[in-house]
Amino acid sequence: MGRRTLAQSIQINDGIARGLLERLSEQGMVTVGDTGVKLSQDGKKRLRNFLTTLAVKKVLDLGKTDLVPGSAAVGIHVAQRYRADITGLLQRDEAVKAGANGSITLAVKNSRLVVPPDDKDAADLSPKENLRLKNLFKPADNDLLIIGFASDQHRAMAGALAAVLSLSSKTLHD
Repeated sequence: MGRRTLAQSIQINDGIARGLLERLSEQGMVTVGDTGVKLSQDGKKRLRNFLTTLAVKKVLDLGKTDLVPGSAAVGIHVAQRYRADITGLLQRDEAVKAGANGSITLAVKNSRLVVPPDDKDAADLSPKENLRLKNLFKPADNDLLIIGFASDQHRAMAGALAAVLSLSSKTLHD
C-alpha cells in the first residue's frame, strides 16, 4: 500500500504518515519500497503476537452484511472474552472514534449468537447472516464476534479493531 493511500485510509495527513512509516521502518516492522509499504516478517510476527494477547482468533472481510445493509463490514472473532457487563455500546463508540460508522457486538451463549445486553437472538434479526457468521467463525460459548461497519473496508477494519481494543484496555494498561 502506498503512503498516500494509507494516509487517506486512516484519515491522517501525508506528513504524519511519512513520519510514522519512517519510525516503523527504523524499528524493522515495515519495509518501504517502490510498490509501497509492507509489514516485514518481524512486523507480522509482532502483530500476530499482539492479536494473540487480545484473544483474536480470526479477522475476516465480510463484504456486505444483512445486519447493516449498504456498508462494508469486517468481523473479528475474540475467544472467551464475553462478560455480563458487555453491552456493545463502548465498542460501538470506539469504532466510531476510529472512523467507522459503528460496530455490532455478538456474544455466543448456549451455542446461540446473541446481541448483548438483552440477548436478542441474531437468528431472529437475520437467519441467513446468523448462519453465515457461525460457519465463517465457528465460535464457541463465551466468544465474541465484533463486526465493524463503514463506507469502506479500511474504516470498517479500523472500527472493528478499536472495538476489540476496548475489550482489553484494562488488561493492556495493567
